[in-house]
Order: sequence, then structure tokens, then C-alpha cells
Amino acid sequence: EALMIEPTETESKETLDAFIEVLHQIDLEAAQDSSFLHEAPYNTPLSRLNEAKAARNPELRWNKAN
Repeated sequence: EALMIEPTETESKETLDAFIEVLHQIDLEAAQDSSFLHEAPYNTPLSRLNEAKAARNPELRWNKAN
């Protein structure tokens, strides 16, 4: 699939080149093992969120201000 990137004018060519290299590496890893992207994210405190469960059973926390 296509991915449209719109960097700001302040991004340097080096930053954009590094970003492109990371995207290329992700593409190579996904081509080798398709479960690579399906199991993401890897380095976060929470893994995938169950958005359907959250929509059905929201746990709302709110305290009225004085």
C-alpha cells in the first residue's frame, strides 16, 4: 500500500534519508516474516489495544472539579 509522507520544511535531508531507511528495513522484515507487522508494537508498555472491547465496555474516570 502507498504511504503519503508530508515532512515539514524544517526536516533535513539526513533526517528524511534515515526515515526512508527505517521504512525500507520494515518492508524487508515484513517480506521475510508477515507476522512481523501483525504482532507489532514490540517496545511499548501495552501491546495491541482491544478497541472493540473498549468501545463496548468503557472504563471512564472523571472527577468533577470543585
